[in-house]
Amino acid sequence: MIRTKAYSVAFKILISFFAFTGIVLQTGLYKAEFDFSSFRMFTNISNLICGVYFILAAAFIAADKSRDGGASPFPFLKGFCTMSILLTGIVATAIIADEFDPHTGPGIATVILHIITPILITADWLIFDKKGRFRKTYPFIWIFSPLLYLIYILISAPFMSTGDPLRFPYPFIDYESLGIPLFLLSILIVSVLYIFIGYLCFMVDSKMGKLEKTSDIPLS
Repeated sequence: MIRTKAYSVAFKILISFFAFTGIVLQTGLYKAEFDFSSFRMFTNISNLICGVYFILAAAFIAADKSRDGGASPFPFLKGFCTMSILLTGIVATAIIADEFDPHTGPGIATVILHIITPILITADWLIFDKKGRFRKTYPFIWIFSPLLYLIYILISAPFMSTGDPLRFPYPFIDYESLGIPLFLLSILIVSVLYIFIGYLCFMVDSKMGKLEKTSDIPLS
């Protein structure tokens, strides 16, 4: 593990840079435009949250002399960001990998938001964070992020044109096309997967925390 404050702060600033750059490209801000409907994508919401968290985390670590590079503030929020972005990466790999087009602004944003930031955020947790700070209850609370997103989509979808591709941004939440039984099954599968990944992260965090406490190897 790396505890050097300068490295940790720089890495978190890099994460925020990529997250905000992806948002700027995805929303059209780089063309002096803004497409608010792009925030119907869980990808964009999760990256925005992560961008804000990591720039604030960098500031907390840099400003607090008692913190080293592994003391990311608010472990619950760090886990929340990590889980949200992991779901983004998994969905991208499983569903929309064939749609990546690196030759356009939105295409570059897709690569950044679905691949680069999930990898960087996961790496930040594994490389820098002190382990053993997650609690067993966290995965059941983290699941509220995609569930709240789902509620947002379901409430707003009836007010949108049926031909709008962002009405149901992901095929597995399109209850009109899937039918209610298959839709509910899809949500159940995603929820179980999310909780499973959450507990996997908790177990990795707990195991690594125990190793850190017993290891005689000095941290960088």
